[in-house]
Amino acid sequence: MENVTLTVRVGATLDTLQPIQINDDANPARILTDNFDGWVMVRVRNHPNTPYSDYFTNNNDLFCIQISGRFLQPFILDDLAFGNQFEQPLRLPWCSSALIKFAQWYDPGLSTNINVPRPYAFSPLIITMNQIRINTDPEWTSQIVEDVTMLSKDIKTRDDRRAFFKSPENRKAFRVASDQVWHMQFSNPYLDFTSGKIKLPGFEVDALKYWDGQPLRFYTQTSDQVLFIIELDLKRL
Repeated sequence: MENVTLTVRVGATLDTLQPIQINDDANPARILTDNFDGWVMVRVRNHPNTPYSDYFTNNNDLFCIQISGRFLQPFILDDLAFGNQFEQPLRLPWCSSALIKFAQWYDPGLSTNINVPRPYAFSPLIITMNQIRINTDPEWTSQIVEDVTMLSKDIKTRDDRRAFFKSPENRKAFRVASDQVWHMQFSNPYLDFTSGKIKLPGFEVDALKYWDGQPLRFYTQTSDQVLFIIELDLKRL
């Protein structure tokens, strides 16, 4: 395994990104912009020289991005997206088409193009998040239990949410409210930021063989503006 170091930064723009501590559940990073007021935490399983996060006790996730806060504008759900944007073309592994198919199976809302000068992969935020809890309580908690009944009492599970909001018409029918606190987790057991590998059922890919030094940036955005950015920057030691 190749030795790497990981730096996580968050901010409203690329120019304002600031480093945060990994796995520090007691001290999430504050994000305050014109569009969002909340907190962010990034967890990486077995990451060296960081606290152990209880989040990993009862699951097999390799990383988790947690976001909790209020959207300060009445965004339509169909206009809120979460995903990755790269600034340069990617060096792609031989199995890139299989990776994309797997990602689209895992995230049914994913739209991606990795063969353009600025590759991207975005999904409606309401679909892509593994867990969402919407309430009026701003208290930070490291475990989020799915509950979006503030949007609709008929949506009781994550599968219900993803199935219902897969329809653009349904997403267009809802707006976020300023008194709603959105608690969200984005995680999976496939991206290992400690080893630099992508681990899928049956095989794994050493992403560092193809990595050109670009950071992996997660954008929360609308069609015309970036709300905030979470950057994971791997460097070889």
